[in-house]
Amino acid sequence: MGSNIETLPPGTGPISPKQIAFASASFLLGLWTFRTVNAISGPQFEPIIAACTDPSIAIEEFAAKTGYHVYEPRVGLQVFNFLVCLITQFLFELRQTPPAGLLVWCGIIVVVPTYSIFATVEAARHGARGPIRYPMIFGMLGQLIGISVTVPLLWVPSYILGGGTGPVHPARSYLSVLLCLPTLLLTVVVFTADVDGSLWTTSAGILGGPGLVLCGAALWPVPAAPASPSPDYVRASAQAIRTAYRIAAAVAAVGYLYLLRIAHAEYGWDVSALWRAVWTEAGSSVAFMTVDTIVLYVGVLSYVACRSGAGVVKAALLTPFVGPAAASLVLAELEEKRGKEKEL
Repeated sequence: MGSNIETLPPGTGPISPKQIAFASASFLLGLWTFRTVNAISGPQFEPIIAACTDPSIAIEEFAAKTGYHVYEPRVGLQVFNFLVCLITQFLFELRQTPPAGLLVWCGIIVVVPTYSIFATVEAARHGARGPIRYPMIFGMLGQLIGISVTVPLLWVPSYILGGGTGPVHPARSYLSVLLCLPTLLLTVVVFTADVDGSLWTTSAGILGGPGLVLCGAALWPVPAAPASPSPDYVRASAQAIRTAYRIAAAVAAVGYLYLLRIAHAEYGWDVSALWRAVWTEAGSSVAFMTVDTIVLYVGVLSYVACRSGAGVVKAALLTPFVGPAAASLVLAELEEKRGKEKEL
């Protein structure tokens, strides 16, 4: 696969068969994921959605009349109240299913920072065109249909067919890391706070509502990179992106080791027991998140593959040892190579 298969800059030529093949494969993975997670969650989610969208049930009476957990409508901004209601029930089931619920939710949480960084960075590359330029839209779609569906179905093909080149403003890379903090902190609250308290209910609602996506507006004031950046600008941009990936790698590695410790404490070396807990004998929310975590990481590796065939092999080989940190470490290395090439 050569050193990379990134999209051609606008106007330089037609899209290659290799790009079409990669985009199509990713799109099909997204379709399969959408079908799979809906088959898993549909029977459970349908009555919840019906309850969450029933206008005859007052918020104050929701728990008493439906038997579901109370939710915080204020964080749904009215338009997304049903989504806040749904994710609250979803997270409540995960919290009630220890340690499998914690393992699968935190599994995806340690992957998300890497995706967040490259989605934020690639949106601002010179020549980027099409949907890839709007990461907040992808973020909202991730909340609505699931991030494991959105990334392979839409983001990866958009990158392959519309990715740009060149540096981005360093502030954008640093902000991409800071924007991950609310998700990490809210996850801690959701898995430690009293589920009957308002702190837990509000935190659960924010995790699934529009608030986290709207935080992306912090990127709007960041200026675009100049069309003809100086060598110093290119170096500063590459350094910022590498730093962002290395921070994501540190978070992912620590999180991965923590999850391994929890899994070993509960299941020992019995991998089959772990697999039964998160998949074959799991409830719908846990099984949903198992698919979510695996497919999102495959989506991240797909992006690495678009950058470097050797890089994705290296990331895959490192994954058993450092978890999702492998992808971030490889991407940091690739960014260093890209920066050096731009300086030449």
